[in-house]
Amino acid sequence: MAPPAAGPRGSSRRGPHVLSVLWAVVLATALSGTSLAASVRYELAISVGAGGEIWGEATVRGVAPADWPEAVFRLYPAAPRGDRLALRGAWVEGQEVSWECIEPTTATVAISTGAGEEFTVALAFAGTVPEFSSTDGYGAYARSAHAIVLSQAYPILAPWDGGWIAYPVFPWGDPLVAEAADYTLDLAVPDGWTVVAGGTEVEIAPGRYRAEGESLREMAVVLLHGYELQTASANGVEVHSYSRPEHAEASRAALEITVAALDVFARHFGPLSLSELDVVAVPLRGAAGIEYPGLILAGEGYYSRYPSDPLFFPMIFAHEAAHQWWYAEVGSDQVAEPWADEALATYTSGLYFESEGRSAEILRYWESGYAQGRARNRTAGITSPVWEFPNGDGYGGIVYSGGALFFHAVRERMGDDAFFRALRRYREEFRGRIASGADLLAALAAESPYPLADLIADWLGL
Repeated sequence: MAPPAAGPRGSSRRGPHVLSVLWAVVLATALSGTSLAASVRYELAISVGAGGEIWGEATVRGVAPADWPEAVFRLYPAAPRGDRLALRGAWVEGQEVSWECIEPTTATVAISTGAGEEFTVALAFAGTVPEFSSTDGYGAYARSAHAIVLSQAYPILAPWDGGWIAYPVFPWGDPLVAEAADYTLDLAVPDGWTVVAGGTEVEIAPGRYRAEGESLREMAVVLLHGYELQTASANGVEVHSYSRPEHAEASRAALEITVAALDVFARHFGPLSLSELDVVAVPLRGAAGIEYPGLILAGEGYYSRYPSDPLFFPMIFAHEAAHQWWYAEVGSDQVAEPWADEALATYTSGLYFESEGRSAEILRYWESGYAQGRARNRTAGITSPVWEFPNGDGYGGIVYSGGALFFHAVRERMGDDAFFRALRRYREEFRGRIASGADLLAALAAESPYPLADLIADWLGL
């Protein structure tokens, strides 16, 4: 996620103050290269009404890595109001089972599955997508006259690593921690709306769409009305840029920046396995951009102001393009260790500016942002978890910009060949999995011809 231009957006692990008594049945444990099962598959059927009503069914199949008396599912849009997305029923292997909502975003479903056994859970759900003007979040689950954004609009199986990984949903930062999975989605939409989704989508009948994708961290969807499309390609990836007609010039610039960034990043880390990447301008609040596998949301307000900010506008698209490597492919715990995701994506975005001869400019931006972040929050550090940034204070400056400066220092110490070899190693080892900050540091140390311990201690406090 790209923070807003004027300010924001960590490893102290999960402290006991984070989970309330209500969450006592949810066990949060340290992630380290976890993988839920050999294969998890979501089969989704969702309908959206003209007034924002949403209802559907999710069938989740996989192999249990341990004995499960219950399974934990997340309904992220339910924060802070449970009526925005809620379970309506649960079935295991076709038999109705009991379930309990232990707080609006977290439900347990009785499953009684043994280690190594296949499971099939079907969940009925329903809710309402709020108008953007009344949403409490970034606008990632919201509707306007021209766009309906359906982020995490279905029950998502929590990761398992000796316990269920689940956190409260904070008003800042990215809440999702999820295993990669295969998806099929059948979506019914109101008349006159078209669908853009992660993976690939096709209209199968008027008002009916099917979207599919393999090894996706999540399936995000945007419904559009009255948008225009521009296209280009980068290393075998077809890039689509969607905007309202009045933003056509900015949409073309967003397309060109994204294509250039993908080309730069592919040279350093290898090409993506995606066949297409969608970039969509929508109303956002408190964030300049939000990443999903195969889909980038960008704040419509920045399109309206284009080209008034020649540094931050390209930063949005370079940053979210970087997340196609660091998030969509290599997952992380975005709540307990946001630096492993956001700092690396921020530094990677700097490679785009480097290719444009603007290295000094982006370094000054990071240095300024880090100083501002530390002035706003004197207790948190680069590797701090989301909950150590009350009200989000200092989050962007410390985690994004400070973390990017750490990677810059490491690259200078290691040299380009070793540094990029380490990141390619990290990508290959943890693609499709959830990596920890320790995994990232281990990949750097394994390829470095010089010790890194002093830099890690000085910058990260580890």
